[in-house]
Amino acid sequence: MTSTNHKYRYTVSVQTPVIMCTGALIDNRHVLTTATCVNYLEPADVEVYVGSNKYYADGITKGVTRLTPHPNYAPSTYDNNIAVLTLASPLTPEEISAYAIKSIPRAAAGSSLPPAGSLSDVTSYGATDPDLTLPDVMQHAQISHYTPAQCQTYKANKLTGSMFCAGDRAGVKDLCPADQGAPLVHAGKLIGIYSWGSSCGLAAPGPSSPVFTRISSVNTWINTVITSTS
Repeated sequence: MTSTNHKYRYTVSVQTPVIMCTGALIDNRHVLTTATCVNYLEPADVEVYVGSNKYYADGITKGVTRLTPHPNYAPSTYDNNIAVLTLASPLTPEEISAYAIKSIPRAAAGSSLPPAGSLSDVTSYGATDPDLTLPDVMQHAQISHYTPAQCQTYKANKLTGSMFCAGDRAGVKDLCPADQGAPLVHAGKLIGIYSWGSSCGLAAPGPSSPVFTRISSVNTWINTVITSTS
């Protein structure tokens, strides 16, 4: 990945005592990340850093009042690996303006994934190499979509209906530790969040291709959570 500018301000850092993750701001009070990131934690254990392309500078910290993992999340398979974080207080118009904060629209329930060969944008604060070097600024990469059949072959038929894969055909761009929850965006809409992978820095087509939770498969549930916590 390469460092970013202000364009991707829907990308946030999710801080916990256990793990550092990434997330996607979907409105002024809700963030999507993986259930893996917050499983077994309490809201007081989690903070969201928003409004900056730097890891922990020039933005604002928001507490979390509710963690809502998907009820059908399966830790053993990563099925439905997604959680909604409800901020303790909504981002104010003044904060949104002062920090150039953006939220990201979501792919509609049941919508199709981009065709094979299409490129999507992924942004995160995770490690940048197999040595797990953490960057000071948000990183960005464009990765390519594969067909569902290719993904199942690459991932030994481990993908469920809540998952899809994408990667770098040249094997240079990948997702790494601390990238969990990283938003994958196509045509201005959030289509996935990074869920799991087999390696770091080996994203050529094959077993190491990153796997994402498919937003269109869980969007109806996300809407229900937002309604109940707004």
